Amino acid sequence: MNLKERDPILAEISGKLDVLIRLQALGLLRDAKTRKDQVSILSDAGIGPKAIAGIIGTTENTVNVTLHSLRKERTARQTKEETATQYEVAKGQTLESVSVNDKSASA
Repeated sequence: MNLKERDPILAEISGKLDVLIRLQALGLLRDAKTRKDQVSILSDAGIGPKAIAGIIGTTENTVNVTLHSLRKERTARQTKEETATQYEVAKGQTLESVSVNDKSASA
């Protein structure tokens, strides 16, 4: 027995909430230039792949592939940022040791 058969009022409310969510999501997508941006915005808002597919008019598989691509890009970006930070820290430590050596040599 589905929701509509059990409680028609709850089913109606659920349907109206779905419409409101879709309208709100479309408002969020107004400035998104690419499908990847749309998927990213909706996913970050907590909407699942099936619902995203319905909102932007594509398949759930396409959304899942896009989400995989986004996760891969984010991981690569984070790794790059961590490497750059580690490099800057190491570079700073090297400069500090040079400064300390310079001070002790001039004393």
